[in-house]
Amino acid sequence: MSLRDKLARLGSAGPGSRPAPSAPAAPSVPAAPPPCDPDRVGRLRGLLSQMIADEQRRLRDRAPRTPAVRAPLPGEAVETPHGPLQRVADYLEPAHHHGRVPIARALSVSPAVVAKLALDESLEGVDPRRLLYVDTETTGLSGGAGTLPFLIGLAWFEDESLRVEQLLLPAPGREVPMLRRLAERVEAASALVSYNGKAFDWPLLRSRFVLNRVPVATPAAHLDLLHCARRVYKRRLGHVRLVDLEEQVLGMRRERDVDGAEIPALFWELVRGGDGSVIAPVVEHNANDLVALAAILVRLVELYEGRRAEDEPADRLGVAHVAARAADVERSRAHAEAAATGGGPADVTADALWLAAELARKRGDVAERRALLHRGLEAAARDEPRAARFHLALAKLYEHRLRDYERALLHARAADLVEGTARRDHRLARILARLERARRAGASIVMLSSERDG
Repeated sequence: MSLRDKLARLGSAGPGSRPAPSAPAAPSVPAAPPPCDPDRVGRLRGLLSQMIADEQRRLRDRAPRTPAVRAPLPGEAVETPHGPLQRVADYLEPAHHHGRVPIARALSVSPAVVAKLALDESLEGVDPRRLLYVDTETTGLSGGAGTLPFLIGLAWFEDESLRVEQLLLPAPGREVPMLRRLAERVEAASALVSYNGKAFDWPLLRSRFVLNRVPVATPAAHLDLLHCARRVYKRRLGHVRLVDLEEQVLGMRRERDVDGAEIPALFWELVRGGDGSVIAPVVEHNANDLVALAAILVRLVELYEGRRAEDEPADRLGVAHVAARAADVERSRAHAEAAATGGGPADVTADALWLAAELARKRGDVAERRALLHRGLEAAARDEPRAARFHLALAKLYEHRLRDYERALLHARAADLVEGTARRDHRLARILARLERARRAGASIVMLSSERDG
Protein backbone atom coordinates (compact mmCIF):
# COMPACT_ATOMS: atom_id res chain seq x y z
CA MET A 1 0.00 0.00 0.00
CA SER A 2 1.39 3.30 -1.01
CA LEU A 3 1.94 6.20 1.38
CA ARG A 4 -0.86 8.15 -0.28
CA ASP A 5 -3.32 5.29 0.33
CA LYS A 6 -2.32 5.05 4.01
CA LEU A 7 -2.88 8.76 4.55
CA ALA A 8 -6.25 8.54 2.90
CA ARG A 9 -7.23 5.62 5.11
CA LEU A 10 -6.20 7.46 8.29
CA GLY A 11 -8.33 10.42 7.30
CA SER A 12 -11.41 8.27 6.77
CA ALA A 13 -14.20 8.07 9.37
CA GLY A 14 -13.22 4.65 10.58
CA PRO A 15 -13.09 3.33 14.16
CA GLY A 16 -11.17 5.74 16.43
CA SER A 17 -11.01 8.46 13.82
CA ARG A 18 -11.81 12.09 14.61
CA PRO A 19 -14.82 13.64 12.96
CA ALA A 20 -14.06 16.12 10.32
CA PRO A 21 -14.49 19.73 11.43
CA SER A 22 -17.80 21.13 10.42
CA ALA A 23 -18.22 24.45 8.78
CA PRO A 24 -19.06 27.36 11.14
CA ALA A 25 -22.75 27.96 11.57
CA ALA A 26 -24.25 31.21 10.55
CA PRO A 27 -25.03 33.59 13.47
CA SER A 28 -28.61 33.31 14.67
CA VAL A 29 -30.79 36.33 14.82
CA PRO A 30 -32.45 36.80 18.30
CA ALA A 31 -36.13 36.44 18.36
CA ALA A 32 -38.15 39.47 19.12
CA PRO A 33 -39.28 39.72 22.84
CA PRO A 34 -42.85 38.89 23.56
CA PRO A 35 -45.15 41.79 24.11
CA CYS A 36 -44.97 43.26 27.73
CA ASP A 37 -47.81 42.34 30.18
CA PRO A 38 -48.46 45.36 32.51
CA ASP A 39 -50.19 43.22 35.20
CA ARG A 40 -47.30 40.77 35.35
CA VAL A 41 -44.77 43.62 35.65
CA GLY A 42 -46.78 45.11 38.53
CA ARG A 43 -46.85 41.78 40.39
CA LEU A 44 -43.09 41.36 39.96
CA ARG A 45 -42.44 44.85 41.24
CA GLY A 46 -44.61 44.22 44.32
CA LEU A 47 -42.82 40.93 45.06
CA LEU A 48 -39.42 42.62 44.75
CA SER A 49 -40.48 45.41 47.11
CA GLN A 50 -41.64 42.85 49.69
CA MET A 51 -38.34 40.96 49.48
CA ILE A 52 -36.38 44.19 50.00
CA ALA A 53 -38.51 45.12 53.03
CA ASP A 54 -38.05 41.66 54.59
CA GLU A 55 -34.29 41.84 54.17
CA GLN A 56 -34.13 45.31 55.72
CA ARG A 57 -36.14 44.06 58.70
CA ARG A 58 -33.77 41.12 59.21
CA LEU A 59 -30.80 43.46 59.12
CA ARG A 60 -32.42 45.72 61.72
CA ASP A 61 -33.06 42.70 64.02
CA ARG A 62 -29.42 41.65 63.78
CA ALA A 63 -28.09 45.13 64.46
CA PRO A 64 -26.63 45.70 67.97
CA ARG A 65 -29.11 47.22 70.34
CA THR A 66 -28.47 49.58 73.20
CA PRO A 67 -27.51 47.29 76.13
CA ALA A 68 -29.97 47.00 79.00
CA VAL A 69 -28.93 48.09 82.48
CA ARG A 70 -26.83 45.25 83.98
CA ALA A 71 -27.21 44.22 87.61
CA PRO A 72 -23.96 44.90 89.49
CA LEU A 73 -22.00 42.24 91.34
CA PRO A 74 -23.16 41.67 94.91
CA GLY A 75 -21.28 43.72 97.50
CA GLU A 76 -18.65 46.31 96.78
CA ALA A 77 -15.24 46.56 95.16
CA VAL A 78 -12.57 47.35 97.75
CA GLU A 79 -9.08 48.51 96.83
CA THR A 80 -6.35 46.61 98.67
CA PRO A 81 -2.53 46.70 98.47
CA HIS A 82 -2.80 43.48 96.46
CA GLY A 83 -5.47 44.58 94.00
CA PRO A 84 -9.26 45.04 93.90
CA LEU A 85 -11.35 42.76 96.09
CA GLN A 86 -15.06 42.12 95.58
CA ARG A 87 -16.53 41.81 99.08
CA VAL A 88 -20.03 41.19 100.44
CA ALA A 89 -20.35 42.18 104.12
CA ASP A 90 -23.24 41.87 106.56
CA TYR A 91 -23.94 41.78 110.31
CA LEU A 92 -26.43 39.55 112.11
CA GLU A 93 -27.80 40.92 115.37
CA PRO A 94 -27.31 38.99 118.67
CA ALA A 95 -30.99 37.98 118.68
CA HIS A 96 -30.74 36.32 115.25
CA HIS A 97 -31.99 32.70 115.14
CA HIS A 98 -31.15 30.09 112.55
CA GLY A 99 -34.17 27.85 112.77
CA ARG A 100 -34.77 27.31 116.49
CA VAL A 101 -31.22 28.14 117.60
CA PRO A 102 -29.99 31.59 118.67
CA ILE A 103 -26.55 31.84 117.09
CA ALA A 104 -25.15 34.11 119.81
CA ARG A 105 -24.93 31.07 122.09
CA ALA A 106 -21.90 30.03 120.07
CA LEU A 107 -20.00 32.68 122.04
CA SER A 108 -20.34 30.69 125.26
CA VAL A 109 -19.75 27.10 124.16
CA SER A 110 -17.37 25.18 126.41
CA PRO A 111 -13.99 24.52 124.74
CA ALA A 112 -13.63 21.32 126.79
CA VAL A 113 -16.94 20.02 125.42
CA VAL A 114 -15.96 21.05 121.89
CA ALA A 115 -12.71 19.08 122.24
CA LYS A 116 -14.61 16.00 123.42
CA LEU A 117 -17.15 16.23 120.60
CA ALA A 118 -14.32 16.49 118.07
CA LEU A 119 -12.13 13.91 119.88
CA ASP A 120 -9.35 16.46 119.49
CA GLU A 121 -7.48 17.66 122.56
CA SER A 122 -5.97 20.58 120.62
CA LEU A 123 -9.36 22.32 120.77
CA GLU A 124 -9.45 22.50 124.57
CA GLY A 125 -7.79 25.91 124.58
CA VAL A 126 -9.76 27.64 121.81
CA ASP A 127 -11.52 30.90 122.46
CA PRO A 128 -15.11 30.60 121.16
CA ARG A 129 -15.24 34.36 120.67
CA ARG A 130 -12.44 34.13 118.08
CA LEU A 131 -13.66 31.17 116.04
CA LEU A 132 -13.60 31.67 112.26
CA TYR A 133 -16.40 29.94 110.35
CA VAL A 134 -15.35 29.09 106.79
CA ASP A 135 -17.22 27.77 103.77
CA THR A 136 -16.34 27.88 100.06
CA GLU A 137 -18.18 27.61 96.76
CA THR A 138 -16.09 26.08 94.00
CA THR A 139 -16.08 25.19 90.31
CA GLY A 140 -16.05 21.47 91.11
CA LEU A 141 -15.65 18.83 93.78
CA SER A 142 -12.46 17.17 92.57
CA GLY A 143 -10.21 19.52 94.53
CA GLY A 144 -7.48 19.40 91.88
CA ALA A 145 -5.39 22.26 90.52
CA GLY A 146 -8.17 23.18 88.07
CA THR A 147 -10.76 23.69 90.81
CA LEU A 148 -11.31 27.33 91.74
CA PRO A 149 -12.80 28.50 95.05
CA PHE A 150 -14.62 31.47 93.53
CA LEU A 151 -16.48 32.40 96.73
CA ILE A 152 -14.84 32.25 100.16
CA GLY A 153 -17.32 32.78 102.98
CA LEU A 154 -16.05 33.90 106.39
CA ALA A 155 -17.95 34.63 109.59
CA TRP A 156 -16.79 35.65 113.06
CA PHE A 157 -18.24 37.38 116.08
CA GLU A 158 -17.65 41.05 116.79
CA ASP A 159 -19.03 41.82 120.24
CA GLU A 160 -22.35 39.94 120.20
CA SER A 161 -23.04 40.20 116.47
CA LEU A 162 -21.97 37.77 113.76
CA ARG A 163 -20.08 39.42 110.94
CA VAL A 164 -20.44 37.65 107.60
CA GLU A 165 -17.86 38.52 104.95
CA GLN A 166 -17.83 36.83 101.53
CA LEU A 167 -14.97 37.21 99.09
CA LEU A 168 -16.08 36.88 95.47
CA LEU A 169 -13.84 36.08 92.50
CA PRO A 170 -15.26 37.94 89.43
CA ALA A 171 -12.96 36.08 87.01
CA PRO A 172 -10.05 33.62 87.13
CA GLY A 173 -6.63 35.12 87.75
CA ARG A 174 -7.68 37.54 90.50
CA GLU A 175 -7.33 35.33 93.58
CA VAL A 176 -4.46 37.06 95.37
CA PRO A 177 -6.54 39.77 97.15
CA MET A 178 -8.99 37.08 98.34
CA LEU A 179 -6.22 34.86 99.68
CA ARG A 180 -4.49 37.74 101.45
CA ARG A 181 -7.73 38.69 103.19
CA LEU A 182 -8.35 35.05 104.14
CA ALA A 183 -4.85 34.80 105.63
CA GLU A 184 -5.50 37.89 107.79
CA ARG A 185 -8.63 36.36 109.28
CA VAL A 186 -7.05 32.92 109.80
CA GLU A 187 -4.14 34.44 111.72
CA ALA A 188 -6.55 36.32 113.99
CA ALA A 189 -8.69 33.21 114.75
CA SER A 190 -8.33 30.72 117.58
CA ALA A 191 -9.57 27.94 115.25
CA LEU A 192 -11.35 27.31 111.97
CA VAL A 193 -14.86 25.87 111.98
CA SER A 194 -16.02 24.15 108.79
CA TYR A 195 -18.20 21.37 107.43
CA ASN A 196 -16.01 18.84 105.63
CA GLY A 197 -13.31 21.48 105.58
CA LYS A 198 -10.52 19.16 106.68
CA ALA A 199 -11.02 16.93 103.64
CA PHE A 200 -12.05 19.51 101.03
CA ASP A 201 -12.17 23.25 101.72
CA TRP A 202 -8.89 23.78 103.52
CA PRO A 203 -6.71 21.50 101.32
CA LEU A 204 -8.13 23.31 98.28
CA LEU A 205 -7.45 26.74 99.77
CA ARG A 206 -3.96 25.69 100.80
CA SER A 207 -3.22 24.66 97.21
CA ARG A 208 -4.47 28.04 95.94
CA PHE A 209 -2.04 29.80 98.30
CA VAL A 210 0.79 27.78 96.81
CA LEU A 211 -0.25 28.20 93.16
CA ASN A 212 -0.61 31.97 93.58
CA ARG A 213 2.68 32.27 95.49
CA VAL A 214 0.99 33.66 98.58
CA PRO A 215 2.38 32.61 101.99
CA VAL A 216 0.23 29.74 103.25
CA ALA A 217 -1.90 30.61 106.27
CA THR A 218 -1.74 28.09 109.12
CA PRO A 219 -4.80 27.79 111.39
CA ALA A 220 -4.14 27.27 115.09
CA ALA A 221 -6.73 24.44 115.13
CA HIS A 222 -9.54 23.14 112.93
CA LEU A 223 -12.97 21.96 114.06
CA ASP A 224 -14.71 19.99 111.32
CA LEU A 225 -18.36 19.73 112.33
CA LEU A 226 -19.06 17.03 109.74
CA HIS A 227 -17.18 14.47 111.85
CA CYS A 228 -19.01 15.53 115.01
CA ALA A 229 -22.41 15.46 113.31
CA ARG A 230 -21.77 12.07 111.74
CA ARG A 231 -20.95 10.49 115.11
CA VAL A 232 -24.01 11.96 116.80
CA TYR A 233 -26.76 12.13 114.15
CA LYS A 234 -26.00 9.50 111.52
CA ARG A 235 -27.99 6.77 113.26
CA ARG A 236 -31.19 8.82 113.21
CA LEU A 237 -30.76 10.80 109.99
CA GLY A 238 -28.76 8.47 107.79
CA HIS A 239 -27.49 11.37 105.66
CA VAL A 240 -25.71 14.18 107.47
CA ARG A 241 -25.54 16.82 104.76
CA LEU A 242 -25.71 20.38 106.01
CA VAL A 243 -29.23 20.80 104.64
CA ASP A 244 -30.33 17.61 106.46
CA LEU A 245 -29.10 18.96 109.78
CA GLU A 246 -30.78 22.30 109.15
CA GLU A 247 -34.15 20.68 108.58
CA GLN A 248 -34.03 17.82 111.12
CA VAL A 249 -31.96 19.37 113.93
CA LEU A 250 -32.24 23.15 113.63
CA GLY A 251 -35.82 23.32 112.34
CA MET A 252 -34.72 25.48 109.39
CA ARG A 253 -35.91 24.99 105.81
CA ARG A 254 -34.49 27.17 103.05
CA GLU A 255 -36.86 28.60 100.48
CA ARG A 256 -35.76 28.81 96.84
CA ASP A 257 -32.23 27.73 97.68
CA VAL A 258 -29.94 27.10 94.72
CA ASP A 259 -29.02 23.47 94.08
CA GLY A 260 -25.36 22.82 94.83
CA ALA A 261 -24.94 20.99 91.52
CA GLU A 262 -25.86 24.18 89.64
CA ILE A 263 -23.35 26.44 91.38
CA PRO A 264 -20.29 25.87 89.12
CA ALA A 265 -22.34 26.61 85.98
CA LEU A 266 -23.58 29.88 87.46
CA PHE A 267 -20.02 31.05 88.06
CA TRP A 268 -18.97 30.26 84.49
CA GLU A 269 -22.06 32.08 83.21
CA LEU A 270 -20.88 35.12 85.18
CA VAL A 271 -17.40 34.82 83.66
CA ARG A 272 -18.87 34.62 80.13
CA GLY A 273 -20.63 37.94 80.59
CA GLY A 274 -23.59 37.35 82.87
CA ASP A 275 -24.52 40.13 85.27
CA GLY A 276 -24.49 40.15 89.05
CA SER A 277 -27.95 38.62 89.35
CA VAL A 278 -26.49 35.31 88.09
CA ILE A 279 -24.29 34.84 91.14
CA ALA A 280 -26.53 36.43 93.79
CA PRO A 281 -28.30 33.13 94.70
CA VAL A 282 -24.91 31.48 95.29
CA VAL A 283 -23.89 34.28 97.64
CA GLU A 284 -27.11 33.83 99.63
CA HIS A 285 -26.60 30.05 99.75
CA ASN A 286 -23.07 30.49 101.08
CA ALA A 287 -24.19 32.98 103.76
CA ASN A 288 -26.80 30.51 105.02
CA ASP A 289 -24.14 27.80 105.22
CA LEU A 290 -21.95 30.01 107.39
CA VAL A 291 -24.72 30.86 109.83
CA ALA A 292 -25.71 27.19 109.97
CA LEU A 293 -22.20 26.29 111.18
CA ALA A 294 -22.57 28.44 114.29
CA ALA A 295 -26.06 27.06 114.98
CA ILE A 296 -24.96 23.42 114.60
CA LEU A 297 -22.06 23.98 116.98
CA VAL A 298 -24.51 25.32 119.56
CA ARG A 299 -26.85 22.35 119.22
CA LEU A 300 -24.05 19.79 119.45
CA VAL A 301 -22.68 21.33 122.62
CA GLU A 302 -26.14 21.62 124.20
CA LEU A 303 -26.85 17.99 123.34
CA TYR A 304 -23.56 16.82 124.86
CA GLU A 305 -24.27 18.76 128.03
CA GLY A 306 -27.73 17.18 128.26
CA ARG A 307 -29.66 20.42 128.61
CA ARG A 308 -32.81 19.29 126.79
CA ALA A 309 -34.95 16.37 127.98
CA GLU A 310 -36.75 16.25 124.60
CA ASP A 311 -33.67 15.25 122.64
CA GLU A 312 -34.06 12.13 120.51
CA PRO A 313 -32.91 8.86 122.14
CA ALA A 314 -30.86 7.97 119.04
CA ASP A 315 -29.00 11.29 119.33
CA ARG A 316 -28.39 10.73 123.03
CA LEU A 317 -26.96 7.32 122.19
CA GLY A 318 -24.66 8.93 119.62
CA VAL A 319 -23.39 11.36 122.25
CA ALA A 320 -22.94 8.49 124.73
CA HIS A 321 -20.62 6.75 122.28
CA VAL A 322 -18.65 9.96 121.67
CA ALA A 323 -18.30 10.56 125.42
CA ALA A 324 -17.11 6.99 125.92
CA ARG A 325 -14.41 7.49 123.28
CA ALA A 326 -13.44 10.77 124.95
CA ALA A 327 -13.03 8.96 128.32
CA ASP A 328 -15.91 11.01 129.76
CA VAL A 329 -17.37 7.97 131.49
CA GLU A 330 -20.00 9.58 133.68
CA ARG A 331 -21.35 11.65 130.80
CA SER A 332 -21.47 8.55 128.62
CA ARG A 333 -23.28 6.60 131.31
CA ALA A 334 -25.88 9.35 131.79
CA HIS A 335 -26.58 9.64 128.05
CA ALA A 336 -26.78 5.86 127.60
CA GLU A 337 -29.31 5.57 130.41
CA ALA A 338 -31.31 8.50 128.98
CA ALA A 339 -31.32 6.85 125.56
CA ALA A 340 -32.44 3.53 127.08
CA THR A 341 -35.36 5.09 128.95
CA GLY A 342 -36.32 7.68 126.34
CA GLY A 343 -38.98 5.60 124.64
CA GLY A 344 -37.12 5.27 121.36
CA PRO A 345 -37.09 2.29 118.98
CA ALA A 346 -36.26 -1.12 120.44
CA ASP A 347 -32.88 -1.30 118.68
CA VAL A 348 -31.84 2.07 120.16
CA THR A 349 -32.94 0.95 123.63
CA ALA A 350 -31.09 -2.34 123.34
CA ASP A 351 -27.88 -0.73 122.06
CA ALA A 352 -27.98 1.91 124.78
CA LEU A 353 -28.26 -0.80 127.43
CA TRP A 354 -25.40 -2.67 125.80
CA LEU A 355 -23.19 0.41 126.03
CA ALA A 356 -24.21 0.98 129.64
CA ALA A 357 -23.35 -2.65 130.44
CA GLU A 358 -19.93 -2.23 128.81
CA LEU A 359 -19.28 0.83 130.94
CA ALA A 360 -20.26 -1.17 134.04
CA ARG A 361 -17.85 -3.91 132.98
CA LYS A 362 -15.00 -1.41 132.76
CA ARG A 363 -15.87 -0.17 136.26
CA GLY A 364 -15.92 -3.74 137.56
CA ASP A 365 -19.54 -3.46 138.70
CA VAL A 366 -20.71 -7.04 138.11
CA ALA A 367 -24.17 -6.64 139.64
CA GLU A 368 -25.06 -3.58 137.57
CA ARG A 369 -23.72 -5.18 134.39
CA ARG A 370 -25.82 -8.29 135.01
CA ALA A 371 -28.97 -6.18 135.49
CA LEU A 372 -28.28 -4.09 132.37
CA LEU A 373 -27.65 -7.16 130.21
CA HIS A 374 -30.94 -8.70 131.28
CA ARG A 375 -32.76 -5.43 130.49
CA GLY A 376 -31.08 -5.36 127.10
CA LEU A 377 -32.05 -8.97 126.42
CA GLU A 378 -35.66 -8.09 127.13
CA ALA A 379 -35.51 -5.05 124.81
CA ALA A 380 -33.97 -7.17 122.01
CA ALA A 381 -36.41 -10.06 122.38
CA ARG A 382 -37.69 -9.68 118.79
CA ASP A 383 -34.26 -9.07 117.28
CA GLU A 384 -32.46 -12.41 117.20
CA PRO A 385 -28.94 -11.17 116.33
CA ARG A 386 -29.03 -8.55 119.09
CA ALA A 387 -30.56 -11.02 121.53
CA ALA A 388 -27.82 -13.54 120.73
CA ARG A 389 -25.19 -10.93 121.60
CA PHE A 390 -26.78 -10.40 125.01
CA HIS A 391 -27.04 -14.17 125.54
CA LEU A 392 -23.34 -14.57 124.81
CA ALA A 393 -22.37 -11.77 127.22
CA LEU A 394 -24.53 -13.31 129.95
CA ALA A 395 -23.07 -16.76 129.29
CA LYS A 396 -19.55 -15.38 129.79
CA LEU A 397 -20.59 -13.41 132.87
CA TYR A 398 -22.27 -16.39 134.54
CA GLU A 399 -19.46 -18.77 133.64
CA HIS A 400 -16.39 -16.70 134.49
CA ARG A 401 -17.53 -14.19 137.12
CA LEU A 402 -20.58 -15.60 138.87
CA ARG A 403 -19.74 -19.33 138.54
CA ASP A 404 -23.39 -20.07 137.87
CA TYR A 405 -22.89 -22.78 135.26
CA GLU A 406 -26.54 -23.71 134.87
CA ARG A 407 -27.44 -20.15 133.85
CA ALA A 408 -24.30 -19.96 131.73
CA LEU A 409 -25.38 -23.12 129.93
CA LEU A 410 -28.85 -21.69 129.29
CA HIS A 411 -27.52 -18.51 127.66
CA ALA A 412 -24.70 -20.22 125.75
CA ARG A 413 -27.20 -22.42 123.94
CA ALA A 414 -28.86 -19.28 122.48
CA ALA A 415 -25.64 -17.57 121.35
CA ASP A 416 -24.85 -19.47 118.13
CA LEU A 417 -25.98 -16.56 115.89
CA VAL A 418 -23.07 -14.56 117.29
CA GLU A 419 -20.20 -17.03 117.63
CA GLY A 420 -21.21 -19.82 115.26
CA THR A 421 -22.00 -23.48 115.88
CA ALA A 422 -18.44 -24.74 116.36
CA ARG A 423 -17.47 -22.15 118.96
CA ARG A 424 -20.83 -22.50 120.67
CA ASP A 425 -20.37 -26.28 120.94
CA HIS A 426 -16.89 -25.77 122.36
CA ARG A 427 -18.28 -23.34 124.95
CA LEU A 428 -21.10 -25.71 125.84
CA ALA A 429 -18.69 -28.61 126.33
CA ARG A 430 -16.52 -26.52 128.64
CA ILE A 431 -19.49 -25.28 130.68
CA LEU A 432 -20.89 -28.83 130.99
CA ALA A 433 -17.52 -30.09 132.22
CA ARG A 434 -17.34 -27.31 134.78
CA LEU A 435 -20.92 -27.95 135.81
CA GLU A 436 -20.13 -31.65 136.33
CA ARG A 437 -17.06 -30.85 138.40
CA ALA A 438 -19.06 -28.39 140.48
CA ARG A 439 -21.74 -30.99 141.11
CA ARG A 440 -19.15 -33.55 142.14
CA ALA A 441 -17.48 -31.04 144.40
CA GLY A 442 -20.85 -30.18 145.89
CA ALA A 443 -21.63 -33.86 146.46
CA SER A 444 -18.27 -34.37 148.14
CA ILE A 445 -18.89 -31.44 150.44
CA VAL A 446 -22.27 -32.86 151.39
CA MET A 447 -20.74 -36.27 152.14
CA LEU A 448 -17.99 -34.78 154.29
CA SER A 449 -20.51 -32.73 156.17
CA SER A 450 -22.65 -35.82 156.79
CA GLU A 451 -19.65 -37.76 158.07
CA ARG A 452 -18.75 -34.97 160.47
CA ASP A 453 -22.31 -34.76 161.71
CA GLY A 454 -22.35 -38.55 162.22
